[in-house]
Amino acid sequence: MHEAPKMNAGSVVLMDMGSGKVLYEKNADKVREPASVTKILNCMVVLENMDLDQEVTISKNVETEGSIVGLKPGEKLSVEELIYGMMLVSGNDAAEELAKATAGSVSEFCEMMNERAEECGAEDTNYKNANGLNENKKKLNYTTAIDLALISREAMKNEKFREVVSTSKYTIPKTNKEGKRKLENSNVCLWLTKEKVKINGQKVPLKYEGCTGIKTGYTSSAGNCFVGTAKRGGSEFLLVVMGCDTDPARFVDAIKLWNFAFENYETYTILRSGKAAYEERVWGGELRDVQIGTNEDFDITVDKGYNGAENVKTEIVTFEDKVQAPVEEGTILGQVNAFDENGRQVGSADLYALESVQKGGPLSQIGIADEDLPYFYAVAGTLLLIIIVAIILIVKRKKKPEEE
Repeated sequence: MHEAPKMNAGSVVLMDMGSGKVLYEKNADKVREPASVTKILNCMVVLENMDLDQEVTISKNVETEGSIVGLKPGEKLSVEELIYGMMLVSGNDAAEELAKATAGSVSEFCEMMNERAEECGAEDTNYKNANGLNENKKKLNYTTAIDLALISREAMKNEKFREVVSTSKYTIPKTNKEGKRKLENSNVCLWLTKEKVKINGQKVPLKYEGCTGIKTGYTSSAGNCFVGTAKRGGSEFLLVVMGCDTDPARFVDAIKLWNFAFENYETYTILRSGKAAYEERVWGGELRDVQIGTNEDFDITVDKGYNGAENVKTEIVTFEDKVQAPVEEGTILGQVNAFDENGRQVGSADLYALESVQKGGPLSQIGIADEDLPYFYAVAGTLLLIIIVAIILIVKRKKKPEEE
């Protein structure tokens, strides 16, 4: 076990994005306020339910507290523009307007957020507002570092989400109420090279090589929070730090954790998403076999320099002795397990049907798939022809002595 650096944060999680394995944790299950990292889940829900080009008219009671884009009542912006305003400068006004546009009201949107959080595996999370403000003590959001890691890992599977949170600067074009707005991401690990912090006795820039996101947050009661991701080569690591004393402290913690991760671990991909791992025999179908594989990359976390190709072995387990058509694409048909050189299981993933197999004709019930029919008919025809020729020859031979 590698010794992790000391953290300023009250709660910490370091996770391999590929495998989902937690590499370090500190008070990971402690319930805390998420402040503006609330907007990670907000953004994911909006992206999954709204058209980016849809126009939103800003309401009369637009939010004016805390970090804001400065939206005006009656102003018209696209969903995409509001998302950048919410995620880059932590616009509380943009977060609320997106919630209203998506669900009709903030309360209904929070119900959507809570449902989506539960789907991500977040067990100690509840959102009562869409932006993370704690001005109303009766409507405080709460979550944990591990829940935030699970939610953020899921959000980063969305390519548009990735694009937004990795953007350093963005300009909202002129609107019907305001001129151009130039936005600068509050996640300084994406871009800030001038300011430096001390890490292990050395001064290093806040910009971190390979940083890909995600979001900062702060309130006086939540402290300084940061959910960040960084990618180098085939490895990407996600971290959550909550309750830091100062603004720089959260980024110092992040850099320490990323350095620790990249120095000691790497991600080994066993199976690529959508690539067939095995072909399973199908009975009663138009196809003879169905390809099965994972619906996302099957990764495991290994120590730096560990030769996964030589040391990791896989075993495929199918759930049904006899797969019967029809089979729908996406049906779980088995599981792939990974073992290290000592036979210890280090990971597993479900195997899905990578294609659909429709029900076949009558002969498919005895194992002759529809795709085999041309070959079957050709072989049957050939055999029939041979039999006919043989019969003719036998008949001729029997007649020949009588004619003599």
